[in-house]
Amino acid sequence: MFNIERKDGIPIVQITGEIDISNAQNFKKFVLDNILNKGEKNCILDFSNMSYIDSSGLGILVSLHKSFKINGGEIVLVNLNNNVQNLFRMTSLDKALNLKGSIDEAIKFLKH
Repeated sequence: MFNIERKDGIPIVQITGEIDISNAQNFKKFVLDNILNKGEKNCILDFSNMSYIDSSGLGILVSLHKSFKINGGEIVLVNLNNNVQNLFRMTSLDKALNLKGSIDEAIKFLKH
């Protein structure tokens, strides 16, 4: 469901399947335990293989965004499919969160 890879020293969480009420808290715990709590400042979430996200998942993304910001870092979401992009637009989360088209764009943004 969740896997971590690295590119240019930045952790990239590969999300497969869904983030919904049944696993949203587990997803948050996974990111915090494996990235932020280990001293990493930045993180990329790769949505290439994510098929669905519900409101609890959106809430978790906002919470993770705040947690990384408080610790002086950033979280960047990449490779969102059209349905997820539309959902982010409708909820105005596209303005609140860092959304990029690719992992390379996210890395460039984080290394500014």
